[in-house]
Amino acid sequence: MNTVGSEHALDYFYSPPDRLAPGILDAICDLVAAGGSVSMTFVRANLERAFLIGYVKDGDEIVGCSSLKHPRPEFLATVREQTGIDLANYLERGYTSVKPEYRKRGIGSTLLAGLTSRIGERKLFSVIGEDNIGGRKIALNNRTKRVAVYQSRKTGKKLGIWIPEWMLEDGVDR
Repeated sequence: MNTVGSEHALDYFYSPPDRLAPGILDAICDLVAAGGSVSMTFVRANLERAFLIGYVKDGDEIVGCSSLKHPRPEFLATVREQTGIDLANYLERGYTSVKPEYRKRGIGSTLLAGLTSRIGERKLFSVIGEDNIGGRKIALNNRTKRVAVYQSRKTGKKLGIWIPEWMLEDGVDR
């Protein structure tokens, strides 16, 4: 079942991937690709098996998206090896993208807050490039904290692991 909320004449939707209307997943993949910050190798497969996908529409056009996905085992092994953090029981917030003309309106922050409010007892993390100022700003606005930094074997870039502050009360699994 889709759930909807409106803000500034935009419609926010949250849905498991198997309940998306036809064409929505294609449009979300296109939006993520246009953002240019992630390799598209696993995007569709990761979204097809995601826990929950959030997206924003302005009329019939998708202008923003994000997801809660199940991290790939290879990724989890890399993070554990480099940081000592075990994220095996966490969901990963990812593929957050907002069309340039819609940025600075709080869409990304609203999407992330909406996804986070729908996780129940689960924990989550985000991966944000150390050079991604916008992503880091959204993370801080959503009261998350960088708990570790690792280096991507694929790109060589340094990436931060961010976890909501309220989930850190018990500490991070090491």
